[in-house]
Amino acid sequence: MRALERTEEAIGILLFAGVCLLVLLGAVTRTVGAPLVWAVDVAQLLFAWTAVLGADVALKRLQHIEIDILVRAFPAALRHALALAWLVLIAGFLAALAWLGVELTLLNLERELGDTPLSYGLVTAAVPAGAALMLVTVLTRLARGLTGREAVSVRGRDGTVL
Repeated sequence: MRALERTEEAIGILLFAGVCLLVLLGAVTRTVGAPLVWAVDVAQLLFAWTAVLGADVALKRLQHIEIDILVRAFPAALRHALALAWLVLIAGFLAALAWLGVELTLLNLERELGDTPLSYGLVTAAVPAGAALMLVTVLTRLARGLTGREAVSVRGRDGTVL
């Protein structure tokens, strides 16, 4: 899992650098009167993939936002049980998102991405791919949480994570 996280992070960094470069290139060429109309479209494609890779890396590192003001006061065992229940719900949502995302991608295969000859399906494919990556992360956390090998829960008042 650690190697996958490092690979996702490296690819995400490269893709985000590509987004920045393409947006800059598009702005400069537009300013000088010779716009690269495809630059923004390809930047959109790269950004979609950057977003889903970043979301999975954040999920692996427990860095997603948690609204835990109420749950923080609960006993540790209840916090742990609720965290496991949330992981089950999240897994169901991600499985549905992956399934429906594949359908969406198949619908968009013949659609062109803006002013490029690329398929818009490459953009929408980020949805099921990202959902699948996050589903693997959530199922791994769930399995490790059930066996007590990994933190799955929000922080308690004392700052500990269950």
